Amino acid sequence: MALLSPGRYVLASIVVAAAVVWHAFSTRQQFFPSMVYLSSSKFSLAVLGNLGFALALATYKIVLRIFLGRLRDSEVERVNDKVGQAVVETCLAMTIFREDFTAAFLSMFIILSFVKIFHWLVQDRVDFIETTPNVTRLQHIRIVAFTLVLLGIDIWFLHYSIGRTMERVRANRPVGVDLLFAFEYTASTIVLTFIKYCLSMVDIAMEGRWVGKGVAVFYLELTLDMLHLLVYCAFFAVVFSTYGIPLHLVRDLYWTFRNLNQRVRDFLRYRRITANMDQSFPDATEEDLQRADHVCIICREELTTQGALNQCTLYALGW
Repeated sequence: MALLSPGRYVLASIVVAAAVVWHAFSTRQQFFPSMVYLSSSKFSLAVLGNLGFALALATYKIVLRIFLGRLRDSEVERVNDKVGQAVVETCLAMTIFREDFTAAFLSMFIILSFVKIFHWLVQDRVDFIETTPNVTRLQHIRIVAFTLVLLGIDIWFLHYSIGRTMERVRANRPVGVDLLFAFEYTASTIVLTFIKYCLSMVDIAMEGRWVGKGVAVFYLELTLDMLHLLVYCAFFAVVFSTYGIPLHLVRDLYWTFRNLNQRVRDFLRYRRITANMDQSFPDATEEDLQRADHVCIICREELTTQGALNQCTLYALGW
């Protein structure tokens, strides 16, 4: 059991912040001197900043309860594995824009961190729904609603960040930290996650017999890798032209290019194999199918002499 649960942490933060505010107003006795003290005292700023984080954490818990309910152990484990790496990478990116470090910047960073976690959880939940037959209608409504909410948040912050960046460009000032937030929200995968969810619903409606699902998901992931590579290259070029080489992006740029290259190789290998499949593997005769009772021993689908590629064939090809 945790020494301090999230609920107790939020309550303690509110009590401490209220005590600091009461002390400021009781000793200064006027509004303006009290506000000057609260905005200049390092201790007061730390307490109020902690209160802001606690309220953000409480909002995070409420949003999860509304849209996702209780998290599975695998989802919690994935968040714990990725959040540390994401925070470190973002902090490294902040070193480039350290002159723009303000309270507003810190607030945007906290919001971005929680939004990233929401995106990871939605991806995991979509994968879970895809492989779980017993999913209620309420769960579908909640995941679709949450996806649309995240899409709206991404669009709003992207519009806001690009607008602030363009203001700096028109004022002949170097791009600031708003470019970092624009990059983070542009690299969002919520749209493709929703498309993947729709593909899963089509497959469920067809009772798992949609042979082309693997191909569609492959093209979707290929599009995602291409989008990521374009965004990373654009952000790398802009930052390099103003601040020098962004070392924190070299690793992500390499892995994105490597993933895209691997998917293209898989695609070319698939096309080469399927183009020669008729010559390399002759069709089964009716006598062969009768010996197997016209049923695939792997996926249990019905076999015909003129059927299309079944799901087992696609899996064997790496799809």
